[in-house]
Amino acid sequence: MFNAFAHDLSLYGRLVLMQIRAQAQYKLNLTLDIFCSFAITVLEFIAMLLFFVAFPNVLGWNIGEVALLTSIMSFCFGLAEMAGAGIENFAETIRHGEFDRVLLRPVNVVIQVVGSDFRLRRLGRMFQGLLGFGVALYLLPGLQWTIGKFLALALGIASGMLIFIAILFLGATICFWTIETTELINSLYYGARTMLSYPMTIYDRGLQGFFLFVVPVAFGSYLPTCYILGKTLPFDLPRGLVFASPFAACAFALIAGLIWSFGVRHYQSSGS
Repeated sequence: MFNAFAHDLSLYGRLVLMQIRAQAQYKLNLTLDIFCSFAITVLEFIAMLLFFVAFPNVLGWNIGEVALLTSIMSFCFGLAEMAGAGIENFAETIRHGEFDRVLLRPVNVVIQVVGSDFRLRRLGRMFQGLLGFGVALYLLPGLQWTIGKFLALALGIASGMLIFIAILFLGATICFWTIETTELINSLYYGARTMLSYPMTIYDRGLQGFFLFVVPVAFGSYLPTCYILGKTLPFDLPRGLVFASPFAACAFALIAGLIWSFGVRHYQSSGS
């Protein structure tokens, strides 16, 4: 089992490396793509900062704290966008009949789908996340860091990336029956990123529970941010729960994986 996992991981690395080399052949185009992605996301970040000109405090959150939350969300979402591009484009794979060929190859199906596309231009959003993180630290000069806070941040980013990729897999599974990803999944994928870039306390408790216990995106950004800032977690949950982020992400990914496996077993070809 370990050998199979190592082989799949090696194959994924080779697929990604091939695409990086291909994209690097057009250096000017790649640079412009990254810059445009960076510029667009920076404008979004500036719009958030301008909101605090009129409202310096939102339910106990100041501009520096929200900047920290937004930057963490932006970074983990950028990672998911970059690594999950092949899943996001799965509707095209189905429509063009490419998935039939994928099933015929003696290689892990998930590795083929995930490794079919890797977009370096998504580095622009990640650079914006790093820039926003720097701005947040500047606006929060009294913030004290500990090993626990660094660990919570790292676990949160990794967990958030996995949860967003799992959402993409749910959307890809729907393609087996609808040939295209529904707007519901798109709304969940992009909507969760936008909504969780702001404090959860501004939303209804039902919505807070949804992003904590149903689609646990909050484990990727909001809970780690609360831990770093010393804020109370939603529903008065224990602060140590932030270190359970990997378990929440893996549980959600496992459910998405089971649904995906069900879809693969019942796939009947698109007829293309």
